[in-house]
Amino acid sequence: MTDFWDSHPDGKKELLRLLSGNSKWLAWPDKETDPNDAESKRIAGCREQVEDKLNDALHSTNVVVLLGSGASFCAKNTDGAKAPGMWDLWYAVRDGYGQAAFDQIVNDVMGDIPAEGNENIEALLSLCKMLIELLRVQSKNDLLFTQQPKLENLEKFIKAAEKTILEKVDFVKPDTELAAHTGFIRKFARRAPEKPRVKLFTTNYDLCIETASARLGVVLVDGFSHAAVQRFNRDHFQHDIVRRSSKSTKADYLDGVFHSYKLHGSVDWRRQSDGVVIRSQAEATDELRPVLIYPRSTKYQEAFETPYLDMFAALQEALREPDTTLIVSGFGFADDHISAPIWSAIETNLSLRVILCDRGFVPHQRLDAIDAHEIDLELDKQRSYQKKIIKLVQQGDSRITVLNGRFEDLAHALPEISGKTDRQLLQDRLAKLGEPNA
Repeated sequence: MTDFWDSHPDGKKELLRLLSGNSKWLAWPDKETDPNDAESKRIAGCREQVEDKLNDALHSTNVVVLLGSGASFCAKNTDGAKAPGMWDLWYAVRDGYGQAAFDQIVNDVMGDIPAEGNENIEALLSLCKMLIELLRVQSKNDLLFTQQPKLENLEKFIKAAEKTILEKVDFVKPDTELAAHTGFIRKFARRAPEKPRVKLFTTNYDLCIETASARLGVVLVDGFSHAAVQRFNRDHFQHDIVRRSSKSTKADYLDGVFHSYKLHGSVDWRRQSDGVVIRSQAEATDELRPVLIYPRSTKYQEAFETPYLDMFAALQEALREPDTTLIVSGFGFADDHISAPIWSAIETNLSLRVILCDRGFVPHQRLDAIDAHEIDLELDKQRSYQKKIIKLVQQGDSRITVLNGRFEDLAHALPEISGKTDRQLLQDRLAKLGEPNA
């Protein structure tokens, strides 16, 4: 059955809804009076409010963006490959490992096969890892340990599952359609280069941001060196890109430079046996291990390793800066190790503004209602941190803007920055030369 979002494959700002202080999700356009109903009243939409908030965000001194898995679902490949959800990963691991063997593992650690719709690869891998640790301790302390085959089977399964996950999240190809990502990045690239660089944080392993940036000629400062073998070093985040003329000592900041932080690792990161993290997509081996925080409950503990620790420290530091706007899209606040620092910043940084956009606030069935200009909030269906943020909106906290919609809808709604530099105007003219019928 096609749901509301399936029937709108392309991003449209008109699909965004704003949460009002009286707990209503307002539609984008105004609702005019019904000429056949004397009691009907005009109801204002959210267009002007959202446009004002997004315009203010673009011009904030500091801009911090956090993109979750939902921001990658709009990437399109001609072969149908797409960003996987947790449900997709469950079945990909099952099919790759063999259904019979997979079901046996699930039965052993979970007690039964979950009902359709309740498949959770993160829960499964978490239980497997905990059982492995328990069996390893027993194997060292119990001289009569008899479960060595079970331990080895679980270790084999984890290795196979992680290999499959790495393959599934590496879906971005040279011709992948990334209209929302390029549109989003292009609009922020128009900010005055003298302002602090936009900081892009993501929990995604994929290369959507990197690929879209390369197509736009945008430079990402991501902690890796500019050498034949690119090595990660946190000090590289202190670097910037400037343009210098041979005839002058003056240095001009280059347009369109972003700081990029991948909180859970990346498909093109590998850790060498000496612990150094390099950029590489070579096949994973014991000497060259992928740098990913795989879906499981130990994500919080793993986040205290390099390079993840450096990324999380940068997020916390960025959220403490004055006159900062945080834009969150596609992140469902399921990861407490990310949600907690955001909430802490909301509590302590009075000049922090937050724009939170996710399609999961309103059930898609309610968006298809005949008269859905105003939809009642269902607070009990939100996660704990989402509830706290929403309650601030209900109490009139003007710093918080909560939108129901997708990343591609938000990207479409972002305004164009006026007052472009001469170089930006030239880039626009050159881009138009490449358009059909130019």
